[in-house]
Amino acid sequence: MGTDDPQPDDAKPQRRHQIRTRLIHGIGRSASWDYDHHVVPPLTSSATFRLSSVERGAQGFVEFAHEATAGEKRLPIYIYDRLDEPTRSMLEENLAVAEGGDMSLCFASGMSAISAAIGVLTRAGDHLVAHDVLYGCTYSLLTNWYPRLNIGVSLVNLCDSEKLMAAITDNTRVVYFETPVNPDLTQINIAEVSEIVGQINSERDEDRQI
Repeated sequence: MGTDDPQPDDAKPQRRHQIRTRLIHGIGRSASWDYDHHVVPPLTSSATFRLSSVERGAQGFVEFAHEATAGEKRLPIYIYDRLDEPTRSMLEENLAVAEGGDMSLCFASGMSAISAAIGVLTRAGDHLVAHDVLYGCTYSLLTNWYPRLNIGVSLVNLCDSEKLMAAITDNTRVVYFETPVNPDLTQINIAEVSEIVGQINSERDEDRQI
């Protein structure tokens, strides 16, 4: 398979596979790796990747920053692992399959994932509600760092639906909690919290929803 050859479209056959099969064997084909001579994909340890020419490097940056046009599929040009690399790329593809999503995104740590998720949902002047018991570094992020960005934080017991309702304001954009809670293992009722947020969102414009 050359770098310009289109990848086979085997999406339809994979729909017949049970989720157990797909969790074990993955998606079968990936644009992230040439499967012509390999059954099991490699574990890439490269941080940087060799670029044979300035032109190829420039093409790699352009392709990373833009979606491929319809019908244009080929193996990616890897540049630096922070941008993309095959091991993580295939993990993200398989997690999306396992969760029935369009895509997934993997992070090097839980705190980077938490800060990214909240960061894309809030901006200065917004407000978030969180459970009053949190993993220590998450607590520090919410109480020490976000106030510096003018993001308000209310810590309440999310096991009490009335306290949750009372804490939500017009500026609330996120309700954050961990369950089981670290470190006291409290079980927060995800369905109950989701129902409350859903009721509030049903009365809000899309750009003001939690």
